[in-house]
Amino acid sequence: MNHLFLYLMLYSFLGWACESIFCSIGRKKWINSGFLFGPFCPIYGFGSVFVIYLLTPFIEHPLVVFLLSILITSVLEYFTSWLLEKLFHVMWWDYSRYTFNLNGRVCLLNSFLFGCMSLFVIYILHPFVSQWVEQIPSQWIMILQILLLIYLVVDLVLSTSQLISFKQQLTQFENDLREIKNMIRNQLPEVNLELKEKVETFFEEHHELEDIKEKLHQNYATFRENKKQLRFRRVFPDLKLTNKEKLQGFSEYLKSHYTPKR
Repeated sequence: MNHLFLYLMLYSFLGWACESIFCSIGRKKWINSGFLFGPFCPIYGFGSVFVIYLLTPFIEHPLVVFLLSILITSVLEYFTSWLLEKLFHVMWWDYSRYTFNLNGRVCLLNSFLFGCMSLFVIYILHPFVSQWVEQIPSQWIMILQILLLIYLVVDLVLSTSQLISFKQQLTQFENDLREIKNMIRNQLPEVNLELKEKVETFFEEHHELEDIKEKLHQNYATFRENKKQLRFRRVFPDLKLTNKEKLQGFSEYLKSHYTPKR
């Protein structure tokens, strides 16, 4: 247990490396994967530590280890997705397109792969890693863990600050869309939006929509051009606001059919 945090950071790094390489190959460009700025994905670290320490008593039963590791890693991934969405109102990954998924947060394919990775970690990787770590003098272990903890705290603060800014930009964009939607709903409760003439007349009579749409386009342009937020959009291509789908459909409808006249 004295090496617990060191193992956490080590497997966080290995998880980051594997995921970054995998994503980079698929997208044919380098992707710095994960939530943090640095080369660590804590979800892999926690998953590995949980699997190692909870399943060691079952090490002589590989099938049990495999099934329980699927359960542990799936619960961890689901909880992480749920927590991030509650904190930032953003869904960071979405497995809805995969067969046998649960609310888009976990899917059978990923869970199976995590089970296979857990077998590799427990039976092959960790015995080698633990043997190597045991050879490091205890005083150096302590110093190394303190330095890694300081680094992790700083990285968490900086990454969280950027995430909050990212969320604010997305939320502002969503609010602009909602403002347009509510205005049309309140002013034209009985009008079918497919009736183009009536809708165009509405736009002509409500020039305040011009300012709202202009603000919407400006916010969207700022969001797209913000290089500080580019990493999140690259790492999480399925990222979306909780209410984004309905608003996005409405936005595209307005953009393609009903541009206000000047």
